[in-house]
Amino acid sequence: MALKDLKQKIDKVVSRQPSRWMEKALWDKANEAWLDRSADIALRILGTLQANCISQKDLAEKIGVSPQQVNKILKGNENLTLETIAKIEAALGIVLFLIPESIPDTKAGSSKKQVLNKSASKKSATNTLKAVHPV
Repeated sequence: MALKDLKQKIDKVVSRQPSRWMEKALWDKANEAWLDRSADIALRILGTLQANCISQKDLAEKIGVSPQQVNKILKGNENLTLETIAKIEAALGIVLFLIPESIPDTKAGSSKKQVLNKSASKKSATNTLKAVHPV
């Protein structure tokens, strides 16, 4: 009778739903790059909040989201938009992403000088159009 009781206890504990751990593990592996960056961002935000005695609720108010959303961001599993990142940077006075201003040489053969010349040509053409057809 003890064996039957043990089986009943185990049946109560064991889920009737199949485990989805493999699916989650595959998803985590496929999304590893942005999850790592999201975790880095979360740590930077959390460190800034702590260093400046700012609550999650205060940050939420500053960036216009719920405190629950800030909590999700700080868990490091949120795929943040550039808009949200910019709002956080402005609210905390920090830089989360820095985009280099220089234009690297490409393997396709365009040099930095060629790219800058194209950009200057576009500006010149735009200015010419504005002069001919003022807005």
